[in-house]
Amino acid sequence: MIFFFAGAEIPSHRALLAAQSIPHVGMSYMGLRRRVKFTKPWSIPDHYTPEQAVLLDSGCHTLNRPGVEIAAEEVEAIADHYDRFVEQNVEHVQAYVEFDALSMGQDWIEARRQHLHPEKSIVVWHEEWGIDTLKRMADTYPYIAVGHQSISDNRDNIPVLRSLSRQIKLHAMGISSPPLLLAAAWYSVSSTTWLSAAQHGETFVWTGSEMRRYPARYKAQARKRHRTLITRAGFDTELIDADDATENLRLSLWSWQHQIAHISQRHGEAVTATPLPSTSEITETGPTTVAVTSGERLHKGVTEDSPTRVKKLLPGIETEAFTHRYVDAVTGERRTRTEHRINAIDPGVRSCDGCFLAKKCPEYQAGESCAYEMPVRVRTKEQYIALLDAMISMQAMRVFSMRMSEEVEGGYADPSLSQEMDRLAKFVKLKSDIEEAGFTFSMKMEAKDNAGVGLISRLFGPKSDGPPALSPSGTVSAHDALGQMGIMDVEVIEEPTSTE
Repeated sequence: MIFFFAGAEIPSHRALLAAQSIPHVGMSYMGLRRRVKFTKPWSIPDHYTPEQAVLLDSGCHTLNRPGVEIAAEEVEAIADHYDRFVEQNVEHVQAYVEFDALSMGQDWIEARRQHLHPEKSIVVWHEEWGIDTLKRMADTYPYIAVGHQSISDNRDNIPVLRSLSRQIKLHAMGISSPPLLLAAAWYSVSSTTWLSAAQHGETFVWTGSEMRRYPARYKAQARKRHRTLITRAGFDTELIDADDATENLRLSLWSWQHQIAHISQRHGEAVTATPLPSTSEITETGPTTVAVTSGERLHKGVTEDSPTRVKKLLPGIETEAFTHRYVDAVTGERRTRTEHRINAIDPGVRSCDGCFLAKKCPEYQAGESCAYEMPVRVRTKEQYIALLDAMISMQAMRVFSMRMSEEVEGGYADPSLSQEMDRLAKFVKLKSDIEEAGFTFSMKMEAKDNAGVGLISRLFGPKSDGPPALSPSGTVSAHDALGQMGIMDVEVIEEPTSTE
């Protein structure tokens, strides 16, 4: 994954990025336009080192923000000048983003795409266009950009993006959240978040296994906590405590480099340096640099020299062996065989970095697996009843919560509340039916004789043979009674279908 450190159109940021040997930088045309009059050609090679790969962003996100209103004629003029700027510098950029002014309409944006560079252009998909539009774009364009709002506001888009990232190159604009960076195999990312260390007083510290981000109100506590680590990494803690912009940005760059290398490794990409030192491995000679091989993914499949892979069960599934007893249909012999039944278990593969609850979960820890488990076992009637009790309790809480919301909204009947009440009633009835279920035993008897007297008549009717003979003790023998009725005395054996 290529990470472009954006904001390089500002001279001070550009100089710092060059001094720290940052290989991938991003610049905004609209940001540059606010500082340069363009009275003479502005050439990218004159402002960036030959070792730096530059991403040129149109900066249209500033025009697409709510409340920004610009006349269509002015937008046309800016777009035409951007096209000329791209034409002058296209040979000196790694890629550039199309001019996607939403105020001009989707048709206007799509019509301009016929003039884009076939290899270096990046088209932009906006979430309001719909997921079907994204799929059609993926069939035509090899490099597509997705903005932060298209993911953070609608997590349902993530599965589609994850699938498309294996087919085309996806660029994440303004995305810096680790869970979102891990959500898909992004080809490239651009963000100005690293500048928050100077703009908003935040503190970024790579601890050896994760990057900690502290807001301004916790900066003093954070810098004191990580003072030893920051010192050993080669930074001046006195300047950092004094809120020196340059030193804090250097620390931010160093931390972000290691963070991106860590995420790249999680994606299976090749890292050409040692990007993830532990705290004890941070040298005193200065911050280490990190280089990530762009777009090259380590092949973890079967190779010619590797043995055949061993098959394993899918996560969330286990099998349990049990002995099955049966009677052979041919020989009539009693036999046993070992069979297996399938059970569902907690898969245990959910990671904190990829969880959609990462921002709100109290147990979130970067790089760790989920701290929670769901040990649900429903084998017996008692366990089934307990599960229903839990579901009834949860559903009742939902109903009461929605009832309160209904009252707060003025008492208008909420159809959704009615549906949840019906669902609660079904759960209660289901539990009641299970608890009231009885046991029924039926037996069929048949007897024949030449006199045509039935079994019941022989027992209770006037043509019965009389009472059974009494035993010496004056009681009726069950064996004698059955014998007088012509019923064979047999032994009933219950054949179990299986044993636990």
